[in-house]
Amino acid sequence: MIEIFNFAFGPYPQRVNIYLAEKRPEGVTVTVYTEPDRRANTPPPEIQALTPMGSLPILRDADGIVIGQSLAILDYIEDTIPEPNMRGNTPAERAKVRQIVHMFDEAFTFFGLWARHGSALGQGVVRSSRELAEICAERYFGQLLLTEMLMRKEPFIAGEDVTLADCVAMAMLQYASDFYAVPIPPECVKLQTWFDRFSQRPSAKRPSYPEEQRGKAFGLMDQTGVRF
Repeated sequence: MIEIFNFAFGPYPQRVNIYLAEKRPEGVTVTVYTEPDRRANTPPPEIQALTPMGSLPILRDADGIVIGQSLAILDYIEDTIPEPNMRGNTPAERAKVRQIVHMFDEAFTFFGLWARHGSALGQGVVRSSRELAEICAERYFGQLLLTEMLMRKEPFIAGEDVTLADCVAMAMLQYASDFYAVPIPPECVKLQTWFDRFSQRPSAKRPSYPEEQRGKAFGLMDQTGVRF
């Protein structure tokens, strides 16, 4: 038995949500909390206390093993429930999946710094820095352009089948678009085509976002003066 505790939105939780919807692993129970609320103890303190980070997603298995990092959770489930395989069927496919997952994970690091230090949502929480926001925005878009160069005309981002790369990429781009109004660069034609197509899958259903937070985040490019 594997338990997953997760939020309904956010790039890291959404990686896991999309993955579980695509893989449909047996023996996995999922508890999804709609929005973090400390006053209402959501998620409950005992769940937050499972990892030093105190954040979701969290995996706990029958042996009491706890994992509190999204990519590690995906790897653990793939190792323990290998079918359907979502890592790729050949060494070359698996290497490409790992490469794209790494690139989007790095892209979100840049995006997160851009958003935290440049948007109204981050004001009063971290030190605002227009210079840092501009640098990180450039690096974020650069990662997307590199991904575009790796892609071929295939149904999914890393090949003929849905993989971890689709889950990680979709969670990132969906969050950037829906929460911050940051689109895919116009040069990324293959990436945009894939995004539009994958968005139609039931697994990629757009979550609801807290409107107060979204109102401060929306229009990140205008807030920071960033252009393509």
